[in-house]
Amino acid sequence: MKIAIIGAGLAGLSAALTLEKNGFIPDVYEQNSLVADHYSHVGVVLNMAYRSISLEPLKYLNKLLTVKLSPLETINNLIINSQNSQASVKNEIIGHSFVVGPEPNSLQNQILKHIKNSKMLYEQRESLENLRQRYDYVIVASGSRSEDYVADKYLKGWHQYLVAYSRVAKIYGKFEPNTAIVWGDKEILKDGYAFLAPFSRQIASLYVTVPHVSSWAELDQIWKAFFKKEGILEKYTLLGTFERTHVSAYSSSVTWENCLFAGDQGCFLDPFLGLGAATAIVSGVMAARAIIENSSYDKLVQEHKKVISVMSKVRNFYDSIDDKTFDFIVTSEDNAVIKKLIYGTTIDWLKYGSKALGPFLKQKKSPNVHDTFSSPAE
Repeated sequence: MKIAIIGAGLAGLSAALTLEKNGFIPDVYEQNSLVADHYSHVGVVLNMAYRSISLEPLKYLNKLLTVKLSPLETINNLIINSQNSQASVKNEIIGHSFVVGPEPNSLQNQILKHIKNSKMLYEQRESLENLRQRYDYVIVASGSRSEDYVADKYLKGWHQYLVAYSRVAKIYGKFEPNTAIVWGDKEILKDGYAFLAPFSRQIASLYVTVPHVSSWAELDQIWKAFFKKEGILEKYTLLGTFERTHVSAYSSSVTWENCLFAGDQGCFLDPFLGLGAATAIVSGVMAARAIIENSSYDKLVQEHKKVISVMSKVRNFYDSIDDKTFDFIVTSEDNAVIKKLIYGTTIDWLKYGSKALGPFLKQKKSPNVHDTFSSPAE
């Protein structure tokens, strides 16, 4: 059986590894010269986002892949900032951080080192239409960058939740490796957020991600306003930045003819926080399993797509509130009892909250995915 994979990111690599372990050797087409972005950053798998699937997402991923992924840190502390309030959650397992990028210990390279036989075809850009004629199956896992996005052309019932512009900085200063920091300020960050996750005690990633804006110039204004208000350049040294867009979408099916769509292309990117590592891995594994078992990929990922549906309702809720409401939420979260109920129990608060609020929320409109670009024009 001939199988092609488009994209050697987390979804594509997870699919290749699963196929290999079951006796199938795919061809993996990657347009870049390596399996990850050239610019490294820190990604976080948050436990709360995946409670409906597993109480321990990292163990779940390790079991799916049949390899042990090594996190950068266990995130035990979370600081949440609104315009006028702050909540601090301490000594709870919030999630795990990972390096994403070209480093040997990155999440992508941890998976790649277990792939022995798959044919890795770097610097190869192949169209879906071409490959689907030459292969029995094609797994489409080429990410959500606007120039590479094709899912909207093929998937049934496809529609986007949002397009978000993101700028990620690497900064130098003093950090606690097991502590992540989140900012939500509607006046400054609009419907977006800022997020800090450390590489080490000296280096951290700082994200600013904003949906529903229409240009890089608009993101740049938001970026500068956030940096000024929080005094980022007074506290830290800016080492570099990179930019990209993210597409969060929904489709009633993630298959089309002999093609299976995984990762961001399969609509597995969380529309609230832009998280995608865990669902990318899961979707890649499930796409491979569907081929191996000759089973329904749509059924295999049904429960995992519900995670994205829940997060879409959380996103719509966040879009609909103002700073006063978010201040109240953050102040409430700083109550010891409430913090323990939210972070120290196994209750799926996001699921139940989204069900209660869902009928009253409206979705904001983002620019069309193909009207954006992954980085500013030179």
